[in-house]
Amino acid sequence: MIFDLSSSPRRKAVVRVVFGFLAVIFAGGFIFFGIGSESGGGGLFDGLFGGSGSSTADQYEQQVEDAEKKLEEDPGNVRALTDLIQFLSLSGRTQLEVDEATGQPIGVTEDSRGEFERVIETWNTYLDTKPEKIAAATASSVVFAYDALGDTAGAADAQQVLAESDPSPANYATLASLRYFDLDLKAGDEARDLALEDAKADVAKQISTQLDTLRGQVVKFKKQQAKLPEAEGQEGQGLENPFGGLSPGGGLAPPGP
Repeated sequence: MIFDLSSSPRRKAVVRVVFGFLAVIFAGGFIFFGIGSESGGGGLFDGLFGGSGSSTADQYEQQVEDAEKKLEEDPGNVRALTDLIQFLSLSGRTQLEVDEATGQPIGVTEDSRGEFERVIETWNTYLDTKPEKIAAATASSVVFAYDALGDTAGAADAQQVLAESDPSPANYATLASLRYFDLDLKAGDEARDLALEDAKADVAKQISTQLDTLRGQVVKFKKQQAKLPEAEGQEGQGLENPFGGLSPGGGLAPPGP
């Protein structure tokens, strides 16, 4: 998993570089293209660097309890479900383990893991209600939760639901990024084509530049990976995947002992 810091100093350095790379790409995709701008600023990294430690989650306790109470009375209450997803996600983000020197998250604590798992569980309940339109803030919270738990494919699938509900260039550009992060070139290319289909010229240029760069890095990685002897591809050896697979699962991982 990408943020497992129990290994070598080299991996710790790679982790910092990789997270910075992901942050830049996601900032470009989610912020520049406006993902998460609906429903009150629910961008992927909103609130992520606002603090650390379990005490900061106290600020969301009442909102979570209020949403849960409404769901006890009405399990299909869509507003309560989206509220619960957003506040559980915020609670999980503020409880990530953070590098004191940089302020960047470096690991998933048991508390944050539990919150992210509940986000995904609530998301599935939300989808069961068959909402007419997926809330962007809700989807971006789920994308983060999946990625934090090391499930890049799950993150892409959640973004796919949003893109199909709201087929904008921004949503498909973000989907393409996630598919490329999952090393799925075919699905990434399909999403990229859909992103460019209705994009204005200046936006299309931005999308092409970002996605072409990311795709090129994936292609390069795959070629290098293909050249490795089979023995070197075994666990603990071979080329480290800079897109989320430094060890099985990718994404954020619990800190080592």
